[in-house]
Amino acid sequence: MKKVLIVDDDSNIRFLFAEMLKMDGYEVLTASTGTKALQLIYHDNFNLLILDIKMPGIHGLEILRRLRERGDNVPIIICSAFEGMKDDFIIKSYGISDYLVKPVDVKLLSASVRRSMSRNVN
Repeated sequence: MKKVLIVDDDSNIRFLFAEMLKMDGYEVLTASTGTKALQLIYHDNFNLLILDIKMPGIHGLEILRRLRERGDNVPIIICSAFEGMKDDFIIKSYGISDYLVKPVDVKLLSASVRRSMSRNVN
């Protein structure tokens, strides 16, 4: 079973995304902070991350930077309210799978997850 980590400080979003992904047959873990997300990432293998950018403490871009600098190429879908960052050079340079603007339609997220998983051979 493919494993997905959802990282978002909004409990409603974590719940909604997790329930949708479980219905699609994925094993899902969630983290409400960047610190917790990094702990999970460093101790487990995930097939996909769904990552918010703006969070207290360690934000999504820092998580993305740390993963890529250590050579982790796990597919990452960013879900953020910051539409203007969608074309940001730094984000694109880290090789994300997709960038979805909140509020995210769960059908759009589900399709993005399927596409990202099909590209991922892990």
